[in-house]
Amino acid sequence: MKLSDINLCDLAQFEQGCPEAIFRTLREQAPVWFHPATPQAPDGEGFWVISKHADARAILKNHEDFSSETGYGARVGGGTTLGDMSTDMAPGLVLAMMDPPKHDEIRGLVSQGFYPRTLEALEPEIRRLTRRLLEPVLRDLDAGATEFDFLNRVATELPLQVICTVGGLPEADWHHMVEWADAAIAFAAHDKDTDTAPLIAKMTEMGMYAYGLVQKLRAEPNDSLMSIIVNAEINNAGNPRKLDDLEAIRFFNLLITGGTETTRNSIAYGYYALLQHPEQYAALEDNPDELLDGALEEMLRWSSAVHFNRRTAARDVEYGDQQIKRGDKVTVWYSSANRDADVFEDPYTFNIYRKKNPQVAFGYGIHHCLGAALARLEMKILFQELLACMKGRNPQPANDIRFIRSNRHQGVADMRVRVTPR
Repeated sequence: MKLSDINLCDLAQFEQGCPEAIFRTLREQAPVWFHPATPQAPDGEGFWVISKHADARAILKNHEDFSSETGYGARVGGGTTLGDMSTDMAPGLVLAMMDPPKHDEIRGLVSQGFYPRTLEALEPEIRRLTRRLLEPVLRDLDAGATEFDFLNRVATELPLQVICTVGGLPEADWHHMVEWADAAIAFAAHDKDTDTAPLIAKMTEMGMYAYGLVQKLRAEPNDSLMSIIVNAEINNAGNPRKLDDLEAIRFFNLLITGGTETTRNSIAYGYYALLQHPEQYAALEDNPDELLDGALEEMLRWSSAVHFNRRTAARDVEYGDQQIKRGDKVTVWYSSANRDADVFEDPYTFNIYRKKNPQVAFGYGIHHCLGAALARLEMKILFQELLACMKGRNPQPANDIRFIRSNRHQGVADMRVRVTPR
């Protein structure tokens, strides 16, 4: 493949998952590469592509030069999507699209909902929710069913129910969250031919719901994470204040979208990969206490649920023998970094026994995913329960996995499991 053939804005290339040949070419020939503008490129602009593991970590760690907001004023818009987002929509309002010092204050406030002691207290509820999800699947199998929709019945539902529990949302409202999160994910990487009106309508519904929730929590605080965020004060450079309504709404959007989509896809694609390797599945089933943690890290590396995150150069920077200009878009590709042969032995092999696995599926630096520990806990409990209840059965992929049309997220569109007696 030639560099001139590469077009990462062509979403069709991602419908079969990560286009590995493209990133292998980039890592080998141009690890810091300027992607020229194409007809599909958002804003009609080119952007830098960072494809190797060491470079990804270096860029993500250097928030002074590579901003998650607007490049400290280098651009009018910004954010972490390829297309510029306006500052009244996300940059500066959403935690993942904030720079210090505001980022540090908000993250410090939010992180208390993800402290180890908080997660430890949440573990029994996650296990209860997991068993409640698996029970009807097992009943169907006992009644003669041979297949079930793993993506929608299990992988989607568990992260949804957990994050709604953490957020303190009424169970009657949970069913709305997936369609709203799906709309936000689709909007983040739509192409020019996409009719965005239905997506915007769904995101507007989400915003209106969040606004109502914020007002209720201001009037009637409780011990949920959303209530803590809505009612707590940040220092604000010595002028303490609460988050305004728009900031609280954007946090809700991030909580629901981030708390459902990426974990769902890691679970679905991770389980698919595991089932494609029955000898590894059998070993994990026999010895989960020893092998499960390593298996989860390999699932996270393999699935790389977020393809990339964008930064904006805050100043002229020479990096990798390239001249990156102030205001340039810089994209860091996690899915490529997680296949870097300089870091991962035999990177295109799924291997739960892997000893060295510094995967960057959750990002790196100050924006390392705040919910990473919660996602790992959900996955650990789910696979503990799933391995136990499938003993004596033979689960296999019922079909080839399918992915959504997105270069932003490696989202799973369809993943079903066939189960036969062992």
